[in-house]
Amino acid sequence: MATRMTPAQWDDQFARQAAWTRATRTHLYRRANLMQARRVLDVGSGTGVITAELATRTRGKVTGIDHDPEMIAYAERQHGEAAYQLGDAHDLPFTDGWFDVTVCHFLLLWCRDARRAAAEMVRVTQPGGSVLVCAEPDYGGRIDHPDLPIRDWQIQGLMREGADPRMGRKLRGLFALPAVRSTDMGLIPGLWDLATLRLEFDAEWALWERTLADLVPAGEITKAKTTSLAAIQAGERMAFLPVFYALVRV
Repeated sequence: MATRMTPAQWDDQFARQAAWTRATRTHLYRRANLMQARRVLDVGSGTGVITAELATRTRGKVTGIDHDPEMIAYAERQHGEAAYQLGDAHDLPFTDGWFDVTVCHFLLLWCRDARRAAAEMVRVTQPGGSVLVCAEPDYGGRIDHPDLPIRDWQIQGLMREGADPRMGRKLRGLFALPAVRSTDMGLIPGLWDLATLRLEFDAEWALWERTLADLVPAGEITKAKTTSLAAIQAGERMAFLPVFYALVRV
């Protein structure tokens, strides 16, 4: 049976994800003139990893919003550089045009109605402001060498949890809204080097062992893990996951 992750375990995972996409976020922050923003919103703030970073990159007030009370409580304890509140991305509790910059990171794939969440982020962003979709993965485009069943496992696991594993390719369409002036999409080339594959091996497989335990037989997970490690040690391992981002001008 899959093991429920604690907020601290999620915080570790969010920190790892944030490390993968840091260069792209910095680029987006600069283009959105984040430093000069008066009010910034992080939608789906989770444990506050990105929210706390935003607070160091702007002179304005940063708010994180998440639907999970445990995540909010953890964020307030561990990443209290910003303000946090409970709320739903599909129905943001803010007036129209309240924020200069609205941000999300690995959020839309988890939304039951991603189009509505996108529309809400646009609604609460003032005209002339920006919505920064910092990272949305597309597991349908994952490539592994040696050939491993990781892509199919991740797709099955995410779909079982109500997520859309192919969200990345859909970003432009989600923001085809009357209030949007332009949407610039880009791709983070998620190709891990061998040093990173070695460094993150234990954490990555521990995550899969927790989340796939009731979906994939333990023997199959162990076999794939052994094959992956052998390929890393032989200098042959390759793992690629496309992650899309978007700068949405309102």
